[in-house]
Amino acid sequence: MHIAFLPARFGDSIVIDYQDDNQARRVLIDGGTSGTRHDIRKILEDGLTELELVVVSHIDRDHIEGILKMLEETEPGFSTGDFWFNAWNHLPKGDTETFSAEQGERLSRQLRIRDVPWNKAFGGNAVVIPDSGDLPVVELAGGLTLTLLGPTHQKLADLASKWEDEVLAANLNPGFGLDENDEEIDLDVESFDAVDIPDVAALAATPFEDDDSPANCSSIAFIMEHAGKRVLMPGDADVETLLHGLERFSPGTQVAVDLVKLPHHGSSHNVSRELLEKIDCRRYMFSSNGSIFHHPKPEAVARVIQFVDQPELIFNYRSEENAIWEEGFLQRQHGYTTLYPDAGSAGISVTL
Repeated sequence: MHIAFLPARFGDSIVIDYQDDNQARRVLIDGGTSGTRHDIRKILEDGLTELELVVVSHIDRDHIEGILKMLEETEPGFSTGDFWFNAWNHLPKGDTETFSAEQGERLSRQLRIRDVPWNKAFGGNAVVIPDSGDLPVVELAGGLTLTLLGPTHQKLADLASKWEDEVLAANLNPGFGLDENDEEIDLDVESFDAVDIPDVAALAATPFEDDDSPANCSSIAFIMEHAGKRVLMPGDADVETLLHGLERFSPGTQVAVDLVKLPHHGSSHNVSRELLEKIDCRRYMFSSNGSIFHHPKPEAVARVIQFVDQPELIFNYRSEENAIWEEGFLQRQHGYTTLYPDAGSAGISVTL
């Protein structure tokens, strides 16, 4: 697998390339913010525009906006065998609750207009794990398998009660102008102010409080496997949901993976010691340019350093929030390594 973590500003956009019998195949996970569509299009310029799967993990703008903008254009530039996205019609609701597409379901509208295969692997129903029994496993052409870890029915029910608030918070209401200032990436990597050397042990010991955002907690999260390699793709999922799914995937034992895309861009509310100790992995990916929410948070980075044996920290930007972790003294003291994009660029790729 060749995994490109695109420069999705403060969001996620991930392109997975794999092949079987010399046939190239591709999956797209999330679309970042509006300007990320240009980076997605650059990837698609190689001609591989028929995707096996597109996943929009949840409704937050930093995951949905780039794909939404592409679909709202005359020619999206891609087709897909399946499109995973949990919308209003997939959420458990009472008989008296209603929500109009005109109030915000722009992506749902585009999927219907373009007749895109929508949650086909789940019979058009919600992408969700059952309350008991085996986790859903979907095999794509070429042998790429995805084992669903979340969301649960309860997390989708929690989202249903807050759907309108979450849609409006994600700036998906009709007429909302996608950010014009999101077209270019600021790569001024020389302007960082000096910062104090962080106390890793103290940061790692900061009391943990789990994410309770209904949108984040409804993230489509899964383990992706191909040719003996395994990647954890959690979206912005909360720790409770991930631990529940991982324990069902591998009861009582660690889950061995080759790469973890950390949930919610390395938020301190989505990376806990318990989660890290459930996973057996050395490589951890932080996807964020540090704008808006200032991810990754130092507490989350410190927990990876403190509770994982000799981890490699991978960043798709060099930012004020993450540059300090390249400090050689810290790396020697705590036994970790880092990987950043080349100077003057953003986005990074990992081959497994």
